Amino acid sequence: MSAKQLRAIAIGVALLLILWGATERWARRTKVATTEHLALPAISVGDVDTVVITHETDTVLLVQESPGTWTVNRHRASQTSIDDFFQAFRDSVKPTLVSESPSSFARMGVDSAAGLLVRMTGGGKTLAQVFVGDLGPGGDAAFVRIPGEARVYLLPGRLPAFARRQEDDWRDRQIGAVAPESITVVDIHRGAKRTTLRKRDGTWVLSDGAPADSGEVARLLERFRSVSAAGFATDRQADSIPFARPHRRVSVAGSDDRSLLAVVFDSTAGGFWARKAGDRAVYRLDFWQVDQLTPAEDALKPRP
Repeated sequence: MSAKQLRAIAIGVALLLILWGATERWARRTKVATTEHLALPAISVGDVDTVVITHETDTVLLVQESPGTWTVNRHRASQTSIDDFFQAFRDSVKPTLVSESPSSFARMGVDSAAGLLVRMTGGGKTLAQVFVGDLGPGGDAAFVRIPGEARVYLLPGRLPAFARRQEDDWRDRQIGAVAPESITVVDIHRGAKRTTLRKRDGTWVLSDGAPADSGEVARLLERFRSVSAAGFATDRQADSIPFARPHRRVSVAGSDDRSLLAVVFDSTAGGFWARKAGDRAVYRLDFWQVDQLTPAEDALKPRP
């Protein structure tokens, strides 16, 4: 092979290397640019009136009934959960482009059949929507895709976890919250037995006027600072619990006997169902929770 031919081959190889390098740089720039396309729109809670999260078998419907008041499938929603969800949506994260082929949709769980579709609307317009699919390697991120696009990204952050929440995870578990210092009367019914605690001249007395154990009373009052449920009855279960003859009842009142909180309890094999006065929700509480809220009278008497 002549020197001229070798020189031509060397020039050709050099040109191929230059072309390959330019292609790689272009591909990297393109990948960065397409990654930025996932940037979700800046949405505040005030912009949105409805969030629909469509699962395979059911739907979570979050509705803003009035400013700062949300429901989930017609039940009162936790405002903390709502705030955290919108914060997660706004969180600055860097997604990674992992595929641009529709053939990967089913494998990554971002197709219309298996993907969880999160859609936000406001004023009758769709403000944002995204498919949330399977968890990625490590479990700290999930595959996501914008409907109508072929690109699939691996998105870290809390948004994928919120998309997987079921109805009960969004509901407000707080049954009531009463400041202990505002309570002047506690009325407890355990079956046919009734115990009334009343504050008189700074001292707590029992039904018969005898003094109560101040330490036990203080602990009881503190439990009303925040009364939270362990879970909820299903709509079918709630319809079958009449609470006509509750196994236990407790109510607390303030000055002038003004009611602050009243709850009735119906026992089950695994705990208690509870309903608060003025609230249609039926909550589930564990045995120990109800025992703490409705102690027997002997437990409130001074110890020898």
